[in-house]
Amino acid sequence: MMKQSTTIVLVIAVVAILAVASVGAYLMLKEDEPPASLRMATTSSTWDSGLLEYILPVFEDEYNCEVDVVAVGSGQAMELGKNGDVDVLMVHSPAAEVTFVNDGYGTNRTQLMYNWFVIVGPNGDPAGTRNATNASDAFQRIYDNGTAGSVTFVSRADNSGTHNKELTIWSKLGYNKTEVAAFDSDWYKQSGQNMGAVLDICENEDSYTLSDDATYYSKVDLAQVPHLNITVGDDPALKNQYSVILVNASKWTHINATMARNFLNWIVSDDGQDLIASYERYGKQLFFPNAPGYSTSTLNLSKMESCILAAEAAAVISRIGVG
Repeated sequence: MMKQSTTIVLVIAVVAILAVASVGAYLMLKEDEPPASLRMATTSSTWDSGLLEYILPVFEDEYNCEVDVVAVGSGQAMELGKNGDVDVLMVHSPAAEVTFVNDGYGTNRTQLMYNWFVIVGPNGDPAGTRNATNASDAFQRIYDNGTAGSVTFVSRADNSGTHNKELTIWSKLGYNKTEVAAFDSDWYKQSGQNMGAVLDICENEDSYTLSDDATYYSKVDLAQVPHLNITVGDDPALKNQYSVILVNASKWTHINATMARNFLNWIVSDDGQDLIASYERYGKQLFFPNAPGYSTSTLNLSKMESCILAAEAAAVISRIGVG
């Protein structure tokens, strides 16, 4: 009987050792697995503001994934989506996004976060926009002074989310896209440039423009636009809504639909939203999460601190190439 018991114990021990060895081998194989790839097209503000450098290392570490980011205007980002050149979009041009999805190029368009557009101009404010009651009033003042030869306005004119918002404001004043494009070039400059470049032009030429606030603050922080000030902000019409859209994998077999879905689920989860809320630069919170079902009132301080530490640690690891 004693011999039989000893044999059973030995068998159990061997099975346990083999199980541990198998788990160890599995984990080693997992560690050696090459990271998956996710291709993202996004508006330049999410990249230039530093937000993506802050949050993406956390996602990449959790999902063993490398995110390849293409930062362009929202219109260009959606063109990349239409061509199947990316797996997921993070953009801020709501009307164009709805068309993109309705035309079958994207799925699961989900509200993500917002910040604000701002009208900026020279310190002297020759158009008197500081006295404007809202964005439309400010644009009317710019138009009146522009046509009178007193001021200039620089448009991105690149089908970006910012450009589309500008056109929306002009339309409220009764000008359609064709009429805006026909504005006198002596005062209305169509640059075709990104936001940072447009702000540089405005600094050099004492012009007005419409900007997202994150890019404006970054340029101020770098002392690159010392003679430009925000002249209008906080108008509800200037809310800058961002969304995530999955590129329709049924159109292209090479789309990484699984990882794109992982990213969407992660970025709109409480953890992803808390991480966005924790991002501050220039002494300001630059983006405000508003995914469906998320409420900032539910934020947990210790959880938020964990998010911040995780993001900072992941960002350091990403920069020095550890792991």
